[in-house]
Amino acid sequence: MNLTNEITIIGEVLQLDESDFAKKLGVSLETVNNWKFGRTSIELANLEKIYSFAYENKISLNGIYELLLKEENEKDNNIILFHGAKRSFSMPIDFFANSKPTNDFGIGFYLCETFEQAANYISVINRNFVYCFKLNLDGLKTYKFSVDNERMIAIAYFRGWLNDYKDSPLIQNLINKLLDYDVIIAPIADNRMFDIIAEFVGNEITDEQCLHALAATNLGYQYVLKTSQSLSNIELLKEMFVCQKEKDDCLKNRASLTNSGSQKVKVARIQYKNQGRYIEEILK
Repeated sequence: MNLTNEITIIGEVLQLDESDFAKKLGVSLETVNNWKFGRTSIELANLEKIYSFAYENKISLNGIYELLLKEENEKDNNIILFHGAKRSFSMPIDFFANSKPTNDFGIGFYLCETFEQAANYISVINRNFVYCFKLNLDGLKTYKFSVDNERMIAIAYFRGWLNDYKDSPLIQNLINKLLDYDVIIAPIADNRMFDIIAEFVGNEITDEQCLHALAATNLGYQYVLKTSQSLSNIELLKEMFVCQKEKDDCLKNRASLTNSGSQKVKVARIQYKNQGRYIEEILK
């Protein structure tokens, strides 16, 4: 991991020369120079030191990189996306090593729109890296879900919750349609959403209640690359380290969003009670 830019940014913002920076971190000047010029590899513990020091001093290195990478690359049908790595990661991407059939839309490579979304994902696991990619959409067929019955049914199907209805023409038509697309774009689902969809699948709430409850938990969009063609259109731009203090703040923000969303979900359940259809009515 090349740290030239990180060390330069920290030094310029805090007006520290490399000797002062080394003292702040409790390492030698030679060590800092070796990191800066890529002469030696850096251990995770020292990455944690550098990024924590920056974060404690109100320097969001990852936020800076996100802005710069989007400014430099989001043109000519290119978009910047992020991947929170749950396991060891390498290029070229292997679908089967990085996903499973019971993910939201089955096997694929899952990315999101912002660094924060990806950092939130890894905040609850023992991983520290987010990867920034450039995706070129030229020649790719994309399908975008909104918060609707189709998306709820697709997620429930891929997660294995609709085995009793798997032969339904509605489900078969939907799954066959998705086979034609390279990239699926859909609202991000988290555990709250899965619980809501599970209630819908269990005939505990109607589609109307489910839709309005899901709309109350807005987390942005995910991009799912489903074909080899889509994988050939991505480029890895940067490996981004997330220090523990930044992960802790992500957890706090996540908890705040969960509390706010839970209140809206309760209101939606009450307000739309007895409106809409149950899943057995939709798929019968």
